[in-house]
Amino acid sequence: MKHRLLTLVAVVSFALLAVVGCSDTKIDTAQVRAGLQSLGGAQKVQLEGALTAIDAGRYKDALLPLRKVAFSAKLDSNQRKILGDTITKVRAHIGKGQ
Repeated sequence: MKHRLLTLVAVVSFALLAVVGCSDTKIDTAQVRAGLQSLGGAQKVQLEGALTAIDAGRYKDALLPLRKVAFSAKLDSNQRKILGDTITKVRAHIGKGQ
């Protein structure tokens, strides 16, 4: 009886962790645009292309432009965090096969 109860608790815990842990992969492209609106030139074009790809669900197409912006643009700490979080979420979507 104890073994079944422990198994049930473990399964429910993993299910809860999966739901809570995976629920934050939604990418708010409007927030990314607002946070990185100070970009100019080629970086802005690359960012817009990446965000358009994200909106269309083409996460693989978005990763390279996001990484180029991350490495080439002068960003403050808040902008680096926004871009880093976005890249992490895009990678999570790619990992899920989306």
